[in-house]
Amino acid sequence: MYKVNDKVIHAREGLSTIMSVTEMAGNQYFVVKADRGGGESIYVPVNNTGSLIRPIMDSKAADEVINYMKSVQAEFISNTKQRRDQYKRRLLSGNVYDLAYLSRQLYFFNYYNENGQVVKLGPTDIQMLINAETILYDELALSYQKSRDKIEEFVIAKLK
Repeated sequence: MYKVNDKVIHAREGLSTIMSVTEMAGNQYFVVKADRGGGESIYVPVNNTGSLIRPIMDSKAADEVINYMKSVQAEFISNTKQRRDQYKRRLLSGNVYDLAYLSRQLYFFNYYNENGQVVKLGPTDIQMLINAETILYDELALSYQKSRDKIEEFVIAKLK
């Protein structure tokens, strides 16, 4: 399914590259390296990639995600534990729609706070939202074949 040098989305690390295929204890593994942060090598079982890595979506799928983002409403859960649990579950799911949801929540958080309607989120919450947005925008940049520094502006224009 994947080849060496393929770009993929890793559920925890985001945009990543398949570096090689190796065998350990009789099982085959993809050696995956996150494109951000220079992290360690991640070993993903070749026969069980679905929960950990997925291919980069094409532009048609990206359009569907952006259309979904238009429907997402601001939702600020006041219970800190429930909010963090939901954000963490969505972030670690690796599902592009969960990432899009979190990205929109970051947009609403920034929008409301800039316009004098105070929304309180802790630094952990904000970091999870930023991580989701980073993963999503890295993927959208590849999907639309745009540079990473131009994709946010491109997405905002599509959302309008």
